[in-house]
Amino acid sequence: MAYTSADLDEITAAIVALAKGQRVVSVRLDGKEIEYGKADLAALKSLRAEITAELATAAGTSDDYVYVSTSKGY
Repeated sequence: MAYTSADLDEITAAIVALAKGQRVVSVRLDGKEIEYGKADLAALKSLRAEITAELATAAGTSDDYVYVSTSKGY
């Protein structure tokens, strides 16, 4: 599924709402409305990470490389 930044904003808003004490939040993704409860907070965070990674890959800004610099000649 191709996610958009609006999807990321909606998921982030749902996470914030649950963290503030709202019992149930509704999220619309790909034309489907899904309800999440407080127990689903981990699933929402996982979905947010998935969307963030997909958007970063699409934008060409994924963190696929780690650069190491030393000053002692290692």
